[in-house]
Amino acid sequence: MKRGKILLIDDNEKDLQVTKELLEKVGYTVIQNYGWLGTTNSIKFSEPDMVLLDVKMPAITGDQLYDIINKHLKERNIPVLFYSSLDESELRKLKISKGVADYISKGDIFQLFKKVSSYIRKNRYSN
Repeated sequence: MKRGKILLIDDNEKDLQVTKELLEKVGYTVIQNYGWLGTTNSIKFSEPDMVLLDVKMPAITGDQLYDIINKHLKERNIPVLFYSSLDESELRKLKISKGVADYISKGDIFQLFKKVSSYIRKNRYSN
């Protein structure tokens, strides 16, 4: 049985692949979205349990993309976690200002597994 479905949005192919492999090894289904293009369709058609969204992307940053897709996410009660290499204090400020569920610093595998598991569980039991 799959543990949940995660939409991973990032402009770095290596980060996409590494994160996908880590999460799939513990039973999650991961849908990758390279960059911001097609994000709305990915949300609509993949019906994820949560979104991991990179913040530092060219053209449209993750926090700007969140503003665009927020309506679609709220309609489906999908939590968003910023997933970035930004300084933790910057991520904390963005979390508060944008109202996303949480954030994870890239490279912190313990927090990745812990927070993904927690938010998917919460989402499943609240729907």
